Amino acid sequence: MTKHLYIIGNGFDLHHGINSSYKNFQEWMYENHPDVIEKVDEIYGICNEEWWSDFENQLASLDAIRYSSEIANENRPDLTSDHCDGMWTDAQVEVENQLEELYSELRKCFHEWIMKLNPPLESKKVKLIIQDSIFINFNYTKTLENLYGINQHNILHIHGCIDEYENFVLGHGKSYEELDALNEEELPIPSKDLDEYELSQFYEEQANSYELHEQLARQAAISGVASQRKPVEEIIKKHNQFFNFLAEVTNIYVYGLALSEVDIPYLKHILSIVKSAKWEFSDYKDFNSAKIKRFCENNNIHDYDIIELKNIIDTTQQKIPFPDL
Repeated sequence: MTKHLYIIGNGFDLHHGINSSYKNFQEWMYENHPDVIEKVDEIYGICNEEWWSDFENQLASLDAIRYSSEIANENRPDLTSDHCDGMWTDAQVEVENQLEELYSELRKCFHEWIMKLNPPLESKKVKLIIQDSIFINFNYTKTLENLYGINQHNILHIHGCIDEYENFVLGHGKSYEELDALNEEELPIPSKDLDEYELSQFYEEQANSYELHEQLARQAAISGVASQRKPVEEIIKKHNQFFNFLAEVTNIYVYGLALSEVDIPYLKHILSIVKSAKWEFSDYKDFNSAKIKRFCENNNIHDYDIIELKNIIDTTQQKIPFPDL
């Protein structure tokens, strides 16, 4: 009978001394792939440390209006050409190619970086209940298997694992509709004293000022960013059998999960299966306590605790040095 569910996020690996923060990724990128950093800056604008510290979510932050306008200006159709019709899509194709190349390179870099992370520190092991427990691991590493000896059949690596050949699941949480709304241009407001003819002329001029090739480029930019969304619904459906094991869970431990926008649908799905459970969240130096409390309030979770992982270190298995004679 499965009584305990552990939901493991990157804070768990960070606690164990693994250099797996997005800041670490940024530093590694500067050292190993500065050319890709330059491409990110060219497309997204200058991306500072704050941008990289929230790397996956920031993939949705592209200003599609600015970016597509720049590409459209560089790829304006030549109205004097006999093949003008085909050139209306030049800006669109350029946007598609640039974003596809960037995201492909970022994913390759990310995979390469994950494969080179340092191993966890045994001295940082925490007390876990192994018997009658099941684990959902948002990390790509095998800390649970290698350091804690947990059977891999009891662990769902929901976004992939370093042992798997398939690509890691990586991305933001915004839909095409949300991105489209975020990139909606504010149109000029006509003067109130215009007559019907003048008003018609005003709207016609506005329509003509936003040319087709720029519209196509903007739509391509939004579609490209939307393609980097994590397919949460598909992932949940794919692992439906695993989630069904959670029906009798009485205790849920959320260790090292940031409760970001893209994490919430998974937790809400778990809440739809586990009707009553005691929750325990880990937090580092009270950084995330407000978000944890807000999540619990919004989801009617009343029975919960907030702890720090450093306070549940497993001292029973640590080696005691012999005293000097």
